[in-house]
Amino acid sequence: MLEMPLDRDSKVPLYQQIALHLRRMIEIGALPEGYKLPGTRQLASDLGVSRTTINAAMAILEKDGYVKLIGKSGCYVHCRNAKSIRQNCSQADGIIWDLSSGLPDKSLMPMQFVYKPLREFFLTAGEYLLLPAPLAGLPELREALVKHAALRGIPARSSEVLVTAGGLEALSILIAVLKDKGVRRIFVEKLTYPAILELASRNGLRACPICLEDPASSLERASIGDAVYLIPSFHNPTGRTLSLVERNSILTQAKRKSLIIIEDDTYGELRYGKESVPALKAMEGAENVAYLGSFSQALFPGFRISYLLLPENLMGPCLDVKKVLYGSVSSLVQYFVLAFINEGGLYEALEFLRNQISLRMKLLCEGLRKTFPEANFEMPLGGIYFWLNLPGLKGSEATLRAKAGGISVVPGRIFSVEEEDLEAVRLSVSSLRSCDISAVLFLLRRLWKEELLP
Repeated sequence: MLEMPLDRDSKVPLYQQIALHLRRMIEIGALPEGYKLPGTRQLASDLGVSRTTINAAMAILEKDGYVKLIGKSGCYVHCRNAKSIRQNCSQADGIIWDLSSGLPDKSLMPMQFVYKPLREFFLTAGEYLLLPAPLAGLPELREALVKHAALRGIPARSSEVLVTAGGLEALSILIAVLKDKGVRRIFVEKLTYPAILELASRNGLRACPICLEDPASSLERASIGDAVYLIPSFHNPTGRTLSLVERNSILTQAKRKSLIIIEDDTYGELRYGKESVPALKAMEGAENVAYLGSFSQALFPGFRISYLLLPENLMGPCLDVKKVLYGSVSSLVQYFVLAFINEGGLYEALEFLRNQISLRMKLLCEGLRKTFPEANFEMPLGGIYFWLNLPGLKGSEATLRAKAGGISVVPGRIFSVEEEDLEAVRLSVSSLRSCDISAVLFLLRRLWKEELLP
């Protein structure tokens, strides 16, 4: 049944109203190319009009190139006009190369490791796929996540695991709990993930910057009961990784002042540097660390699944917030991730991803040394993000110039707690294919050369 609003008292004839409505639905893509419209008899019955009215409407649409009549087969959407409209909308920003979003390109999606788990979890989970999962997550998945976290050296129990629909939901829950506990200040790195600043602001928490060069000393200003948000490994946006000494110093300060630490380890498993650096949660004195791990960004951007490893005193409050605001994560998604872990697909996919991201990051750094010898940067030890300092060129201006050439980057100001328009941009290699790196750098050089080569 196809319904549409018809004003029978209007001076506009019904056949024109029908044609205009169908045209609008085709133009916005609600009725895609190749969609078979109901027959004239069915449409006339659905809309309470005559077949003559329907035929007149279809004649208008066919003349204007919106539908195509194919003999006795029927009437099909033919987007001769609407297709170009949608293309113009989707390409309005003119972006050809994406160095900003962090989403993986198709070649990084681990489809070759997915097929077997998909088959297995459909066979074993059965009708449970359609039932709601427990609020904290499937018991079997929570057990599997404990074993998975052990590979990061983290000692945990399944009772400490909370499954969430992506990292942003996890952070939203934690910030809401901190607010309810009376926390008024959260210390964040001077350059940090922008969403944490928005969440803090919306919940009445003041974001206090931590010096990137000496994070532990910055916490001397913290008061008992304050909170800290850190991305210790493969930082977003800088790509920087805290040393073992810095991590110990932070934990010592946190223990002395009873600080709650949120450790965002979203990219912690994408290490390709030689030295292993443990998660904060794996170290001595990490009792007050709430650990965030995620598969969403790297492997399943559309699945939206992450997990928290929580101190005992935070689990109850987090469940209360999750129950009211979010509910449980889809059983379908949880059973799939469970099968993906149990069948070994996750570890194969992570190894594949590490190799591919490592190659792209190495090629990017080699290309930058040749193309931008005056730029200041360090190659990350893992993750997908790269921080590029551009002496003499503000990040906002660099972003506009890059966009004019079809390249998207992110200005450093987006990540600044103090909203400084830094002479830097953040790049991501997850959507940038290796074969495009040289061409993109050459084009960026041409777009930025006036300021970089005065």
